[in-house]
Amino acid sequence: MAPSNPSAKSASALPSSAPPASSTSPRPAADLSEGTGRAAVDPGHRSPGRVLAATSLGTLLVILLTSGLNIASPAVRATFDAGGTAIGWVLSGYTLAFAMLSLTGGALADRFGARRIFLLGLGVFAAFGLVAAAPGVAWVVVGVFGQGAGAALVLPSALALIRFVYLDVPHRLSWAIGVWAGANAVGAALGPVICGAIVSVASWRPMFVLVAVLAVAFGLIGRPALPLLRGGRARLDLPGLLVMVVLLGLVAFLAHDWRALPGWAVAGCCAGIVVALWSFRRVELRADAPMLPMSQLRDVVFRTNAAVTVLGTGAFFGMLYLVSMALQDRLGLSAFVAGVGLLPLAAGNLLTALAAGRIIGRLGVRGAMILGSVLLVAALGPMPLLFGHYTLLIAPLVVAGAGWGLLVPTTSAAGLARARAGQEGVASGVTAGGRELGAALAAALLLPLGVGAGIWTAAAVGLLSLAAVVARIRAVG
Repeated sequence: MAPSNPSAKSASALPSSAPPASSTSPRPAADLSEGTGRAAVDPGHRSPGRVLAATSLGTLLVILLTSGLNIASPAVRATFDAGGTAIGWVLSGYTLAFAMLSLTGGALADRFGARRIFLLGLGVFAAFGLVAAAPGVAWVVVGVFGQGAGAALVLPSALALIRFVYLDVPHRLSWAIGVWAGANAVGAALGPVICGAIVSVASWRPMFVLVAVLAVAFGLIGRPALPLLRGGRARLDLPGLLVMVVLLGLVAFLAHDWRALPGWAVAGCCAGIVVALWSFRRVELRADAPMLPMSQLRDVVFRTNAAVTVLGTGAFFGMLYLVSMALQDRLGLSAFVAGVGLLPLAAGNLLTALAAGRIIGRLGVRGAMILGSVLLVAALGPMPLLFGHYTLLIAPLVVAGAGWGLLVPTTSAAGLARARAGQEGVASGVTAGGRELGAALAAALLLPLGVGAGIWTAAAVGLLSLAAVVARIRAVG
């Protein structure tokens, strides 16, 4: 079955617009165009449902730790009597590494094959999970950074695999991305509950051991189901990857520690960011096979979608972090009970994520993105006034979760829809990296503001995201 017309604005066909070479002729089941950077595939291993299940499990696990670390951080702080900076790196290190290396993970998936990078990412995630369980706060920091690096390999390769196996059934792709987004929602919901339960019953170390064991198990379960893809023939753009890692690292470090840095260090970091931006443009213009072509960055919708991903994620995770802390500090709940208290957030999240295909079909990607942003902002606005009693928070948590449940699949679909042929992994990496960068910046910039000011600032960030969608995103397909 041939993919639909790339210019169609039907939501179900939107993400299939990237590979134009395949839109004029049927695609053989076991052979793909070398021009898209893909090669022979075993037809027996192309069951879309099995691939969706395997990739969703891996996604669920790496997202689980994003929210679970927040619940566990007070216990880590108590164990080591560590200062705020060290604990800040335990909380932020995972999302920082995730954000810095997601684009690299996408490029590696395009170069070496999404299946190989997905399984490698789970292996790295498992190995560093054991490191994080070792004695000493330095080991914890190294471990969470390593786990973030593994997660940065898992997420973009998972989305690239899903897109690949659903190219022949493009009317199901929006639904599949919605299910994958639902795995994001379940992971974010289960993180505080599972990690909170382990911390309350035992300690935080078994938490890291558990996620390591699950990563190995999910890798072994998923390995037979994933399509046997070879990567593209182009060389890896190592200079571009290096400059991008430096750029994102400087941004994340400055956001995390600017309050503690002297003025000359802040100025030096800002200058380094400007130099890195200039260097990246020069490197990509000169590269034979650029990791992120300038033509891709000149695409207004692609660029705006990346910004919306960062802003929307920052608004949502800023609220999530602050509410998680407030449930324990203000309402006196245990880590486990606080995790359970966040389940309404997950309920709304999962509901709209699974219904995203139908919602996008009715409203289009842009309309669904606007609806998600409106719901998120509407929930965050009154939330700081409702911490007198937990029951008052239930409705805003459900609405905020519903908004986020629409933003994840719509930004993912829009990023894939605007991807150049053979660079689906990089496009997925931009979206995944933007999401994690938004979460990392939220932890660094919003947590110090406290619950009231922090959540209202998150609402303002959500308004910026909404304005960007309304003003700059038009046709996606």
